[in-house]
Amino acid sequence: MNVAWIMVAAGLLIGTYLVRAIPFWLPDLTGLPPAVRRFLGMVPPAALGALIIPDAFATVPIPVAVGVVGLSVVLTLRGVQLTVVVGVAILVTWGAIALGA
Repeated sequence: MNVAWIMVAAGLLIGTYLVRAIPFWLPDLTGLPPAVRRFLGMVPPAALGALIIPDAFATVPIPVAVGVVGLSVVLTLRGVQLTVVVGVAILVTWGAIALGA
């Protein structure tokens, strides 16, 4: 077995463990500075965007993708729940594809 793959697997193991264990190590996030709390609050939308945006630009026409991403950003900044933002983005994209945009 290649040592590089063992190192990759070990890195993934450690990274996954740390991401899941940190909330248990720091249960009281109220003592954190506001900037850190704001940063931690933006991690889920950023991760979701990193997963969705590449496929959005690869599967639909560019104007539709830009419009859906823009709409998602506006809804997120207005404080709409993440589940609703994803649902709206899916419905708008599906509608654009169905209408032949």
